[in-house]
Amino acid sequence: MKKGRAFTLAELLIVAVIVAIIGGAGISLTYAFLQHEERVEDMTTASQRGEIVFSILEKPILHAGLGVPDEGADFQSAFTIGGSDLEIASWDGPVSVAKDNSIEHLRVVYAVATSCAAASSYDIASGDVVEVSFEGELPQGQISGGNRGELKSWVAFPASELPFFVESVVDSRTLKLSASGHAFIAKYDRLCLVRALKAYADSGFFYVEDVTSGSGAQPVVEGIAGARFSYDSAKRLVTVTILCRGAKRYDRAVTVSPPPPWEDALSSEDRHYRLIAMRRVWYIRN
Repeated sequence: MKKGRAFTLAELLIVAVIVAIIGGAGISLTYAFLQHEERVEDMTTASQRGEIVFSILEKPILHAGLGVPDEGADFQSAFTIGGSDLEIASWDGPVSVAKDNSIEHLRVVYAVATSCAAASSYDIASGDVVEVSFEGELPQGQISGGNRGELKSWVAFPASELPFFVESVVDSRTLKLSASGHAFIAKYDRLCLVRALKAYADSGFFYVEDVTSGSGAQPVVEGIAGARFSYDSAKRLVTVTILCRGAKRYDRAVTVSPPPPWEDALSSEDRHYRLIAMRRVWYIRN
């Protein structure tokens, strides 16, 4: 019976080298895979955050300016009946951009349609107070009368060029309205509620302030490093660009240059996140 032949030292060394190479390659592949998964998770999170911001802004922007003047001076005078101290009366129009301590704010005045329609046509002279009847019940709790500094006391109609101040709520189907100038309400024109918001990014959050409620700015989306707004009044285009962070903050800088289309320099804090920049453009139809 033959004795089994043992492996030589050289053969064992060759096997060890092969195993080490395969093991090293496996570790490298595993590390690369984990890095890829981490990067995908960061980019997905950043993208989702950006889409949430756009979804919050889209409806107000698309309904901006409905039933109110476009030009700054006309817009301001339309909301100053009897010396109104309404906040939006100082804004430059239904869509405007302002800076507060170097932070850009998007300001939007928009309309929210109700199920009520004017029961007749009304020709309202400047300074007149007219009872306007509606087909359908007025929305409960959404309209208040007599407070010139409160947005709940202002309504609009798509076919009209001026907003209307609610002098009083007569009953569930009737309002007493006045306007800053001569105005016309067409029969069956839809009653709309005038609403406004301000939006901005600060300290890693996206904030929205509902001017109607007066509750102040609220953080609504985490991981927004910055926001830039512009409004081209000639082309009626609103452009919103946001810088979004990934899910994880790294101990080292992982982003060295601004991702396009972001044009501003990155802060030292932002460099510790994977970043993407997103841009959305809306056309103001009203």
